[in-house]
Order: sequence, then C-alpha cells, then structure tokens
Amino acid sequence: MISPAGDKRGSNQVAVRQYNERLVLQTVRIKGPSSKAQIARYTGLTAQTVAGIISEFEDEGLLRRGQALKGKVGQPSIPFELNPNGGLAIGVHIGRRSTEVVLTNLTGNILARKQDVYLHPDPVKIARFVRGCRRQFSRRQIMKDSPLIGAGVCEPSGIGGWQAKLGAPQAILDAWQKVDFHAMLDDALDSPAVYCNDASAACAAELLFGDSDRLPNHLYVYIGSFVGGGLVINGNLFLGRTGNAGAIGSLPMRRADPLQLIDCASLIQLEAALVENGQGATALWQDASAWATHRPLVEHWITSAAPSLAMAVTSATALLELDGVVVDGAFPDWVCSALCDAIRAECETLNQEGISPTPLFAGRLGQDARALGSAALPLLSNFSPDHQSLLKA
Repeated sequence: MISPAGDKRGSNQVAVRQYNERLVLQTVRIKGPSSKAQIARYTGLTAQTVAGIISEFEDEGLLRRGQALKGKVGQPSIPFELNPNGGLAIGVHIGRRSTEVVLTNLTGNILARKQDVYLHPDPVKIARFVRGCRRQFSRRQIMKDSPLIGAGVCEPSGIGGWQAKLGAPQAILDAWQKVDFHAMLDDALDSPAVYCNDASAACAAELLFGDSDRLPNHLYVYIGSFVGGGLVINGNLFLGRTGNAGAIGSLPMRRADPLQLIDCASLIQLEAALVENGQGATALWQDASAWATHRPLVEHWITSAAPSLAMAVTSATALLELDGVVVDGAFPDWVCSALCDAIRAECETLNQEGISPTPLFAGRLGQDARALGSAALPLLSNFSPDHQSLLKA
C-alpha cells in the first residue's frame, strides 16, 4: 500500500498521471519538505512533470510552500510540504473492549477523539455511538474549512465469532449473526468506509506515521485483547489473499494441544489476572495509570508472554528473512519497552542456527495505532501509489 519513495520510479506517460501524482505526494510525506528539483530526483520524473503536479496540489491545498532556502548559487530553493489541514479523515477502531473514533488530518494529528468502553461489543450500540461521533465532528470548524477525504474502519477479524471466548451473553452473539454490520457503519458514517483488520491497520499507521518505513521487509506485532500482526513486503503492506496476512495470533504453539499464540501472549490473559485480583476487566482501558498501579501483574504477564512471542518472531524470521520486527500494543511505552527487552532475551535462548540475526524494535504509536490506522485507510486508498495502476493503464 505504501513504499519508501526511493524504491519507486514514476512514468511521464499521460495514462499514468494519477500514479505520478500519488508518487509525488508520498515522496513529500516520506522525505519531508522538498524542492521541485529534489522531488524530480527522488522519483525519476521530469522537472516539467513535477512542476505541473506541484502546482495542481498547491491549488487543491494538499501541499504548501515552506520558507525559501538560500543557496550559494542561483535563486533560493522553495521546499514544498504536506498541508496538514489539506484534508481530513475519520478513523473508527472497533475492539473487543472499546470503540474509538478519531478525526485526523493529513499528517496524522488527532484533532478529535471519542471512546466508548464496554465489557462486550454490541453491534447496534457501536453503530449508534459512531453515528453520534460523526455528527459531533461535523460541527467542528475544521470540518467546515477542510475537505473530508473519507472514513476507515478497522476491527478484529471475525469479531463476532470471538465473543464466545470472551464470555459474551448469547444475545450479543446472536446480534452479530443477524446484522449487516458494515452496512450499519456506512450509514452511520454517511459514506462507504474502507475496511481492514485491526492489526493490519495498526501496521499501516506505523508505516505511514511511525518509523518503520526504514524496514522494507518486516513483521509487525500488535498486542491488544488478542495478539495479531501485519506484514510489510518490499515497503508495502501485504494483506494476502483474504486480507489476513501476518495473523500470527493463529500460530500453533505446542504439538500436544490446540493452543495458539493468542492463548499465550494476549492482553486477555492479563485481564483475567486482574479479575482474579478483584479488579474489573476493563480497568486497563479506562485509566492509563492502572498499568503502573498493577505493575507486578503486568510484569508477570510480560514474563509469561515473551517466550511464545520469541518463538513466533523467530519462526517468521526464518521463513521470510526479515529486515526487522516491530512490536507494539495497547499499553504504555514502558510496557512496550520491557516486553521488547524480554522478547530479545528469550530469542537468545532459542536455537537460531541458520537464521540471520534480526533486530526487534518498539513501535511508536501504542494505543493510538489502530485508530490512526483506520484513519490512514482512506488516505492510502486515495493518495498512495500502487504499481497495479500501471498495469491497468
């Protein structure tokens, strides 16, 4: 869905103008403020083609001029950068414990946010909440001043089917079977949304707004109520045949029983420990300070989860020879850092004969990754270059 600018070359043919336009926009996003000459050099497009595209984007408000830079020779160089408020996107993250709706601009700044925390997700109530958020956002001045590019929705794959594992009442299990949930959400958002599973959306957010675009081939691991993942190949978010590539939560852990990674390295196990100690299952989602309050339980969960995560990332590395692994989750930075340290330590205990050493990094977005990822979906859909468009032209 998105690649480092240096890995793609444009075309000057009229038939692929849209591809070239998207390539220029992505180049500015990745490289930062850039002059027309720099953009032409990065993309391989002619100076004339770049000048025409830049002029069009200026008129549309997608790009703006930065402060002129004086060089030793000739006229000052004028850099162009993304105009943060040149477009807006609504992102909806539907989780097993909460739904979050955000309004973002082109550079991933969250301008408005609403969250609803629950014990079990009810599709009718979620759609009603999303509709209310859409109406509240529409009254903000920024939505009157900037165009809405679109809306994106991310959710766990088969969210209705997993509710039995979380102990949901039969009425909620039945509700998921009876409704056309995506149609309800499209109606609530007042437009068709772009849909994606939550872990892949979080991976897209890290790729678009984080630092992982420096890793052309990497596994992204995101730990929420259940652990999941995304896969980046050649700088693109690789979704696979059914859109579920990188679903490491389904990896088997032991030959003798049906345990999967989700049974060993998900936050649902930490929730269960909290309940056993007299706390509510939603405590972690309602108050960020709860993580520090329950530090002994959190550290025990890290110690328990790290061995299984180490096996998963080592297996992925052996199969794909990755440039790196990025780990993030719905927890504070200190938890992510401690978990990454524990995974690295566990990896060193495994037999890695024949496997190239692979660095492991902490993600940058944490709790915001999935909501930001959902908002990124319409941005990627509208502005990210896709080599398939060259084949169709």
